[in-house]
Amino acid sequence: MTRKRKLLLCTTSVSFLLGGCLGMDSEQTNTNQDGLDRPKDIYESVLTYTGDGYDLPGGEKNEAFAKEHEDEVVKATKDFLKKEYNIDVKVHNIVGNKDGVTVFYESTGRIHFYATAIVPIDVRNEKVLADSVWTLEGEVEDAIRGGLYGYIMADEFKELDELMVGFTEDFPIVGRTQESLENVRARGYTTPYYFTQSIDLDEAINPVYDLYIRNPDTPKDQLKAAYASEKFNPRYYRVAIQFFMEDPDAQPSQEIVDSLVKALEENENIPNGSYSVHLNDHYVIKAKSSGNKENTLGYGPPNYIVKD
Repeated sequence: MTRKRKLLLCTTSVSFLLGGCLGMDSEQTNTNQDGLDRPKDIYESVLTYTGDGYDLPGGEKNEAFAKEHEDEVVKATKDFLKKEYNIDVKVHNIVGNKDGVTVFYESTGRIHFYATAIVPIDVRNEKVLADSVWTLEGEVEDAIRGGLYGYIMADEFKELDELMVGFTEDFPIVGRTQESLENVRARGYTTPYYFTQSIDLDEAINPVYDLYIRNPDTPKDQLKAAYASEKFNPRYYRVAIQFFMEDPDAQPSQEIVDSLVKALEENENIPNGSYSVHLNDHYVIKAKSSGNKENTLGYGPPNYIVKD
């Protein structure tokens, strides 16, 4: 039986991070037009950020031990996921946490997604607890559902991807680096511009999920036929879009956000669902892999862009 637990991750607020850096040498900061300092030990350009500096509480010793026993950690992760979900994965990164290490991986089969697993470590006895690997509640299942959407609706997602790339050509905005997605994001079906979320209440995709879990080799046409479109409810399938300003000195533009929203509303060929849009300045908070700050502009919950 799969072991699943809820992991509470403590994060430091943006205001605390900013407040703790008063008086730093100006050579160690990036300053925006609004006068806000972006200390380099806390923030990094979205164009270069690959996940370095990402941190989970209390994981220093576990991470150091895991890096010395990386082969064991990787094998434990792959064996667990193969046994429990019959999926093959590529491990991208290992980050220490208070219970062991969080392993960031990418599926390597036809159903594509990112997710994590937790490998416990007994540092005192210098042992990787390979028989006790677990996952966050529902994370892998939701990621597989998202991957199935991407697989059976390839044409719609191609349209969405082309729309996202078009935005970066029409406006001075960019997405994340591929390396940061692989190393620290782990958000199901994910691209540099968005991630999707499908939960277990999504009755439209659940028959596809059940069929795939029973037989991962089920042909694509049968998976598509199992999709119960009449039961689709956009509140249970969400697409979270996030961009960054390309210019290090630029502030997020409401005009750009409004243009993105309008384009999404008018496009009838992208996947159905509830869309959110957020535009950050140029920088990522390294420890959290987050672009959200006080100056972030957005259009989202509860005012989603609904496509159904």
